[in-house]
Amino acid sequence: MFFVTSIGKQYFWVNLFILLFIPLVLTYYAIFAFFGFFELTTAPWLKFVGIAGFLLLLYDTPKYSHLIRMRQSYTYALTSRRFLIIRGIFSRKIVSAPLPAIMHVTVEQNIFQRFLFNSGHLVIITAGFDQREIVIENVGDPLKFKIMIEELTEKLESDRGSKEDREDEEDSPKEFRLRSLST
Repeated sequence: MFFVTSIGKQYFWVNLFILLFIPLVLTYYAIFAFFGFFELTTAPWLKFVGIAGFLLLLYDTPKYSHLIRMRQSYTYALTSRRFLIIRGIFSRKIVSAPLPAIMHVTVEQNIFQRFLFNSGHLVIITAGFDQREIVIENVGDPLKFKIMIEELTEKLESDRGSKEDREDEEDSPKEFRLRSLST
């Protein structure tokens, strides 16, 4: 086992902060202001900000629950022989791609993923009849993951190439030399 990851930590925490914590703070702020726990003399209308916070909280509930579910159920593992995608909490789906079958790895990052989240999407194209494409979304540090996959595939190709060379040498007929017989 070389590398095991899930969605990026920065991606998870920044999105959770935006989707959950900010609306919660706005909602609690408005509740405390509405019931008079602190006085708002300069801007009494701020106690109605909680309505927007509560609506955001309701609107974002599917989004942050999906984010939490992604964090718990998506695991990406890179071994010395294959790449594995393990999905699911209660039921499991495991997708395996042997490293020699990986033809090309692409990293896709927008500006926010690159600088804010340090995450991105990996697109892995495998060999075969239909040249399958495996997309890994929001993986943390995708460049490191791409480099590791490429290094392992190169190592496997070079090992396989040297093994084939050795087999060719063993299979080729050896040079036949006559030796002189001493009398």
